[in-house]
Amino acid sequence: MKKNIYILLLGLSSMMTAQPLDTLYKIAVEQNAVLRTLNLEYEAALTKANQVNELPNPQVGVGIPLLQTETRVGSQIFSVSASQMFPWFGTLKAKEDVAITMAKSKYERMAVLKLDLEYKIKKPYYKLVEIAKRQLIFKENIRLYKSLEQVALAKVESGRTVASDVLLVQLKIQDLENKIALLENQKLGLYAQINEVLNRKQNQKIEVNQTMDTIADFKINKDEIRKKIANNHPIMSQLNWLVEASKKEQNLNALLRKPTFGIGLDYTWIQKRSDINPSDNGKDILIPKASITIPLFTKKYDAKDREEDLKQQSFISKKESLVNKYMYQIEQYEVNYQAAILNLDLYKKQIKITQSAIDILLSNYSSKGNRFDEILSLQNQLLNYKMLELAAIYQTYLTKIGIEKMTDF
Repeated sequence: MKKNIYILLLGLSSMMTAQPLDTLYKIAVEQNAVLRTLNLEYEAALTKANQVNELPNPQVGVGIPLLQTETRVGSQIFSVSASQMFPWFGTLKAKEDVAITMAKSKYERMAVLKLDLEYKIKKPYYKLVEIAKRQLIFKENIRLYKSLEQVALAKVESGRTVASDVLLVQLKIQDLENKIALLENQKLGLYAQINEVLNRKQNQKIEVNQTMDTIADFKINKDEIRKKIANNHPIMSQLNWLVEASKKEQNLNALLRKPTFGIGLDYTWIQKRSDINPSDNGKDILIPKASITIPLFTKKYDAKDREEDLKQQSFISKKESLVNKYMYQIEQYEVNYQAAILNLDLYKKQIKITQSAIDILLSNYSSKGNRFDEILSLQNQLLNYKMLELAAIYQTYLTKIGIEKMTDF
């Protein structure tokens, strides 16, 4: 019983512990059903190499003549034949190479899915971080409003202001408390998004371990990114393997144009003659055989070569198109990132100026008890600037994870 309670407490403790992104990603890779399916498909594709690298089955035949044929040394009772065909040298290895190369192209599909899984975790995770930060800012403003409420109450008691000032502050506090509750409810959908990727119960809580106090700092070198995407992105690697497989198909096709050879043996059982006794009476017949298949009709091989040429051109064209598409997205991310940095600079200045104005008005309110509505208006504006500042910081993280989806491999 104690052991069960300990396990339960340990489980609850782990659920409430902040979960790093790399831990969540590891769980996603281990638990994702689609990834397991792709891995099984890859392993199944590898087995094809052992299916194509063997010789064709030998042929064995048995014959019994319905009308016995008499020979000089006796009657034919039955015959047995066996033969084995051999493809041109290297054909079996070429078939194996094609199968292995196609399997490798399937393997890259897993790497593409892993990038997608990581992005599907990061995006809602950072949104959770942003929501947590918003809630902290709201709570901080509630504390400020409560301090302001105490100042207003003191002024009301001293008769230097009206009670409506206190009510206005209380309305602001209630509004912020409601916003905190709405944000808490918004987290549930984000938990569900992440837990779906992790293949577990959708209501399981996820504690984030980042604060988002600063921007996501990174550098964008478009030339290096282009090279990295073109040479190392899993989709590009998959296309490269498909091009390689197509070339190996052409190599196999060239070998299939070559003759195939066969060897065999025919054995016939001869029954001894009883009417006379010639030399070699009843001697069986043993005939070694050799054969060759000559591919005279080659249109299908020419067509296969042309098909593979077109496939290769298609794969190369698709690569170029995808690289250009990704680089366009990188350009958009860079524009968004630079805009966020410029906005951050503006919001920091506005926050500083607004805070100074609030401090001046508070000092004036403390001494004279007027212009309270201006204080609330500026305090609300200050909150808006802080929200905009946070949104700009969040935008830098969205930019970073978007670029990582195309380059983090």
